[in-house]
Amino acid sequence: MKPQFSVITINYNNLSGLKRTYASVHGQTARNQIQWIVVDGYSNDGSVPFLEEHACDIDKLIIEKDKGIYDAMNKGLAAADAPYVWFMNSGDVIYDNRVTEKLLPLLETSPDVLFGDTMFVDEQGEDIGLISELKPQRFPDHLDVKSFRFGMNICHQSFVAKKQLCEPYDLQYRQAADVDWIIRILKKNPVSAKAPFIMAGFETGGSSSQNEKKAWKERFAVLSKHYGLLPNLINHAWIIMRRLLFNLKIR
Repeated sequence: MKPQFSVITINYNNLSGLKRTYASVHGQTARNQIQWIVVDGYSNDGSVPFLEEHACDIDKLIIEKDKGIYDAMNKGLAAADAPYVWFMNSGDVIYDNRVTEKLLPLLETSPDVLFGDTMFVDEQGEDIGLISELKPQRFPDHLDVKSFRFGMNICHQSFVAKKQLCEPYDLQYRQAADVDWIIRILKKNPVSAKAPFIMAGFETGGSSSQNEKKAWKERFAVLSKHYGLLPNLINHAWIIMRRLLFNLKIR
């Protein structure tokens, strides 16, 4: 039977994180429901030998230079053949071995989007806390185009969308193309289904964290584009307060 999920993993010089992601994908009880696509930007930290050694466990392996994370994600998206697309980058994990199996019953109604809770983890893979508990904004029961007007309240790693809804990431954004990508999907009025369990573990300290000022600027531009400048200015008073509270909680 054809896999239901194209799980796309982007990696560049993060061998330790890649190994955790590999273990989480390969250990799924419903591994046969996953088409695992790995895109590596020609790492020089041992990632390439590791991927070549485990190539038999990877359904599509792309090792070549790219123009950054979102260019690599577009390559993975173009290679995806399954009905649903799920990004799980190196260092991120499918939270437990039965998550994919538990998602399958949710597909019976053919939702356009699946989403669930996320556990934040540190660079050693240790749990920090759930996004639903750490962020002061209420965790959504369903997703629509208004869901992100105060910023992202779910994680990209716990967002699964039908491939037919997924356009390429906009490469003009270096830090916030994922926010723009999800909002563009939500503007198509998809039917969403909420998973009543933790879907993913998200490794903190990625590109957006390392370039926080640039990320803030880009997110503001993305939200202004989709929701209007004035409403976004008003909403950002709450967004800034929420972010400060969030930073205090995860430290």
